[in-house]
Amino acid sequence: MPETMPVSAEPAVAAPPAELPASDVFPNPKARRRYWILLAGLSLLACFFAVGTLVWNNPMPFGSSGFWRITEMRATSLVVIAIVVVCQATATVAFQTATNNRIITPSIMGFEALYVAISTAAVYFLGAVGVVALQGTPQFLLQIALMVFFSLVLYGWLLSGKYGNLQVMLLVGIILGGGLGSVSTFMQRLLTP
Repeated sequence: MPETMPVSAEPAVAAPPAELPASDVFPNPKARRRYWILLAGLSLLACFFAVGTLVWNNPMPFGSSGFWRITEMRATSLVVIAIVVVCQATATVAFQTATNNRIITPSIMGFEALYVAISTAAVYFLGAVGVVALQGTPQFLLQIALMVFFSLVLYGWLLSGKYGNLQVMLLVGIILGGGLGSVSTFMQRLLTP
């Protein structure tokens, strides 16, 4: 007869789980330090270029009212550029997250070319006077409505039914972006030969 193991009254105690390494973006402290040094350097460089943009080649003498007026207009342009950069980055991350694809950006999909085509067509068909008459909120709302409408028309059929293929949508977006860019360049050329 085979020997049986004695059954103990004590429950088996499982060994404590091994400590798992903490999940971190940086593999080691050296990489973390390198990242922060690089970020600080790029931030300082950005501040240097921003100040340079504000004061470089300003035709007015430093400290005069004309100097500050020009600097204020340049600062407004820098703020607009910063807002556009943040919006572009947010839109890119949103596109890539929604589609789970690292290639897709609004630029590749042709949305930038669509915006330029709509703005150029407004000047081409309405003239400068018509565009100036629509300045402000009405122009913004009209551009949003046109962008959403044309986006739904252009990409709605690519995301539904048997055409619901992300790669096809990406290729069509690149082609439409190139085509719309060419059309807007043509209209701009006709406006200012």
